Amino acid sequence: MFRRDASSLNEVVDDFDIRLSQVVVPRERFDALLRALRQWQTDQEEFSVDLDWRDATLTLEVAHRPDVGGDRWKPAFTLYYSCAQNRIEVTFLVDASCLLEWSEGLEQAVAVPN
Repeated sequence: MFRRDASSLNEVVDDFDIRLSQVVVPRERFDALLRALRQWQTDQEEFSVDLDWRDATLTLEVAHRPDVGGDRWKPAFTLYYSCAQNRIEVTFLVDASCLLEWSEGLEQAVAVPN
């Protein structure tokens, strides 16, 4: 949780601009993420994919978390990032359309033009 002040959890705070150092994702792990996202669209099965490279760790998880709420169609998306300088965990609720749009965008980003 990134808070700039000691305000209550019900107050709106300014967005944070978080810049993470580069994580180079091996293609086989990227493909595993795409498969997991596609499979979630079929069965809403929770998943966690590690996109580690050298000293940086990036894990993306779509799962139901009792501390966040949500339901079968609105799971928690959690990003875990760590490197020598810091460790970050960010969680928010997503829905099927968000995950579909994300997976389609990732597929387009790596598509080979004809």
